[in-house]
Amino acid sequence: MTTGGRGLLRRLADWSPAGLPITSIYLTVDGRRFPRKSDYELRLDELVRHARAAGEGLDRDARRSLAGDLESIVAFVRDRFERGSTRGIAMFSCSGAGLWEALLLPRPIRDRVAVGGEPDLLPLEALLETYPSICTVVVDHEKARVFIAALGRIEERSELWDDVPGRHDQGGWAQARFQRHVDEHRQKHLKRVAEALFRLFKRRSFDHMILAGPEEAVAELERELHDYLRRRVRARITLPMTASADDVLARSLAIEEELELDREREKVERVAQAAAGGGRGVAGLPATLGALAEGRIGELVVDIDLSVAGNSCASCGRLVEDGGACPACGGRLEPVPDVVEAAVARAIRSGCRVETVVSDAVSRLGGIGALLRF
Repeated sequence: MTTGGRGLLRRLADWSPAGLPITSIYLTVDGRRFPRKSDYELRLDELVRHARAAGEGLDRDARRSLAGDLESIVAFVRDRFERGSTRGIAMFSCSGAGLWEALLLPRPIRDRVAVGGEPDLLPLEALLETYPSICTVVVDHEKARVFIAALGRIEERSELWDDVPGRHDQGGWAQARFQRHVDEHRQKHLKRVAEALFRLFKRRSFDHMILAGPEEAVAELERELHDYLRRRVRARITLPMTASADDVLARSLAIEEELELDREREKVERVAQAAAGGGRGVAGLPATLGALAEGRIGELVVDIDLSVAGNSCASCGRLVEDGGACPACGGRLEPVPDVVEAAVARAIRSGCRVETVVSDAVSRLGGIGALLRF
């Protein structure tokens, strides 16, 4: 079991299954949407049935390997998986070739199953592309701890110490002079922290910043930050300098979730306004599929649970919800179990940004919409 990201993608992309199928299953286990374990286990059962159906035409060795895959996946979800803060799972298995990976995700992901010669990495690639990284700085006037969180994993990058003289109780001129000395050291400390953060940002860019610690120290550090970093500050919170990495991650993920909901609402509003004004936006499945076929989509916005049976043109590949013939070339239409899933995959392959929306805000678009390139 792993919480890795791009490293796992590279390993899976390079995996050789020796002619056997790789089973890929994505499952949402979000406790906000599925409070009982049995809720997401029912969805897993459905995905397993689809996988078995996909393997009906395989040879004996491939079917045996697929059966082992599904046994491992079901056993992991039912017996070994502890949900905690996990909201999605991506599982990849080829039992006949010794492949097993389970990726725990801090964000829900569309349920999906694929059985083929390569792992189905498109949803994971899309998630990595859109998932923000967060730099959380726990700071006081003497010390700083810097954490980078991405895709549910947190890493402490550095510890910065400064020998700051303590305050003392003597009064008079000596006390005033000593206090100035203390204040100078504290200012230098926070300036060095700000400089170290900017160097880190230039080496490894991050999307958001959270500043944590005593209010006075946080405010002083923010004033010292480079403008690039000040614009990334999303929250100021209280955390003790002794906070564990798990505590920092929990607070960071809670803030990230609030930011994500705000971002979803803002994105849906942009699409709705663009579509209503006759500008570069479409709403609803028919209009979105039409724009996709024309290569006009720049960013797709879709409800995580939207699933609609549809059709694909055997001649030009155009996706449509229904109809007897292709509206573009008049070709024969073939059924597609989920035209929304097919549209998402095609959008990702064509370089579109895909935003999977968990909140009900996207219902005003009919569950799906897009911002257009032209």
